[in-house]
Amino acid sequence: MAAALLISLPPDQVHAYIGPGAGFAVAGSILVMFTAILSAMFVLLTWPIRYIVKAIRSRRVFARSRIKKVVVLGLDGLDYELTKKWLDEGKLPNFAKLRDQGCFKPLATTIPAISPVAWSSFQTGSNPGKHNIFDFLTRDRKTYAAKLSSTDIKGPSRMLSLGKYNIPLESPDIRLLRKGVPFWKTLGDQGIFSSVIRVPVTFPAEKFYGVQLSAMCVPDLRGTQGMFSYYSTKSRGNGQSTGGENFHVTRDGTTIKGELVGPKNPTLKKANLLKCPFVVTVNGPESATLKVNGKTCRLNKGAYSDWVKVKFKASLGVKISGICKFLLINAQPEFKLYVTPINLDPEKPAMPISYPPV
Repeated sequence: MAAALLISLPPDQVHAYIGPGAGFAVAGSILVMFTAILSAMFVLLTWPIRYIVKAIRSRRVFARSRIKKVVVLGLDGLDYELTKKWLDEGKLPNFAKLRDQGCFKPLATTIPAISPVAWSSFQTGSNPGKHNIFDFLTRDRKTYAAKLSSTDIKGPSRMLSLGKYNIPLESPDIRLLRKGVPFWKTLGDQGIFSSVIRVPVTFPAEKFYGVQLSAMCVPDLRGTQGMFSYYSTKSRGNGQSTGGENFHVTRDGTTIKGELVGPKNPTLKKANLLKCPFVVTVNGPESATLKVNGKTCRLNKGAYSDWVKVKFKASLGVKISGICKFLLINAQPEFKLYVTPINLDPEKPAMPISYPPV
């Protein structure tokens, strides 16, 4: 089936913070791989001894404790007055059970009252002056440009140069800038296992006695806090601001082609943005068929697709995997497609979003 080119104009970037990309973290090195293999062998050989020691310590701790298990459910931005109103109206029966079994009281927040600040204080029991998180963003003291306040990502400093390629000889430097000790680390030091699932400001995931999956403040595959894309056959210049990247595409019959934009190619000296082509076939005014990476997905107007895996080929044997959702806004006469930020693939993450790592 013949099709015409789609990306006829460069993307228009609007109101989006672009930070260090995931490309810094996707390429390993021979030294890193060798070290990882040795570490894995050491862990396997010493696991029985470590398990016995931790089991003995845990029994001693729990023997003195009246409470055997604690579940903390955190709801970001939950308003006390609205929740109380809905509880009184009987609209939150499960929350009412929790209230009746325990208590329900207003909770003071931090200054400033911003999610990453409050969650960092929740974790460490300290104020912003001690845990070092004051906002979502901070400024680079050298350039004054905005950057993510909770994480610093730097590429490998040692590289092997082969023509136009760079081969990293060490791992990238990815640091959590939140200071202080989270309470689950303190519990782990006493032999108490914790499961920390999707708590903000926990990227990169830290080593402790438990399991962890990072959440808010994890960058997307572009290294931003939410760079989405908007594809349309309507020409630019109509004054529409989407807050992400706008791409003008053209139609050839019922076929439209486009490219998803990924991170910078980590294997090249002159790194270019990686692209992943996709094809959309319009079935009618209410639906279309998406084809990306050899797989197809049905798109229904006004409904998000399931998570779609996308892969960006950097070089021979090096692929960067991500996931995103597609929203068909309009199929005819003008084609309009929204694509969520391309997030790290939790099954093959380019950066450490969990502990133990995948």
